Amino acid sequence: MSTVLVGFLCAVLLTAAEGSAPPPLTAKEHPWGNFLPKSWCVVQTTTLSNIEGRLVQSKQTVRTVLESVSESGITLEETETLELSGRSVPRTPQTIKYDFFQERIQENSQITYGAPARLMIENDKKVVPCFVRIDTQETSGGQLTTTIWYSPLVYPHVLRVEKILRSPPDGENTEGRIISESVTLVQETSALKTSRSSRRNRTYTLQMKEKAGNITKITDARCSWDVPGGLLASTTREFDAQNREIRRSESRMTTYYVYELVPLPPQRNRFWVPVIEPVPEVPVPAQ
Repeated sequence: MSTVLVGFLCAVLLTAAEGSAPPPLTAKEHPWGNFLPKSWCVVQTTTLSNIEGRLVQSKQTVRTVLESVSESGITLEETETLELSGRSVPRTPQTIKYDFFQERIQENSQITYGAPARLMIENDKKVVPCFVRIDTQETSGGQLTTTIWYSPLVYPHVLRVEKILRSPPDGENTEGRIISESVTLVQETSALKTSRSSRRNRTYTLQMKEKAGNITKITDARCSWDVPGGLLASTTREFDAQNREIRRSESRMTTYYVYELVPLPPQRNRFWVPVIEPVPEVPVPAQ
């Protein structure tokens, strides 16, 4: 889809939505939503930490399995194994349900919508009209507000996410003190390039900046929805109050499996059967 057509359709969609509830995202706009249950991926993360002048390396492997896709969200099973000092420590698998905005589903969420806005995709130098979704949650640490800029027409659909965690209000600060804040934004997307390019691949890059107390984290990631989960590779750098790098993590999808259904030959019953053919390695594009 060309850039001009995308912009025109976005503007029409925003105009049509004025005075009514914005259209929600659906399963097809989620990085797991176009795959069948039993698809999975493995992401390995190597972390190098500077602990009092001593470098310590650890490895984390997370295997994520798609359990189900329903009208209300995506259910994943995540199994983590931590390797430290030559020892592997597996942890109990967790089953987590996400909505189609890629946020964990919480019972105590209050969702509202702000006025439509125009968002700049920096590296593409393009402006995308977006809807704005605001999710407010009461957590044990305070109130978490998540603001999402999204477009049903421009891949990867969720284009910017801001999170602010505030402490409970007190006598001096009626809004609460900011405990942590983060911004995740898409920097480049193939959807804003030529139509031929967007059909050939579904790639994008994003960056997340997170600040909690004196610690700042910056994550740069390369993603593609042609693989389960979407993440190809990422680098996270962590800095202290003096802007010294105290930790660096490198993540990479190592293997994945796409569960597919194909028809049996005509001479047999036309039932659908799975193809068991895992892909041994994910090709990661060079930067």
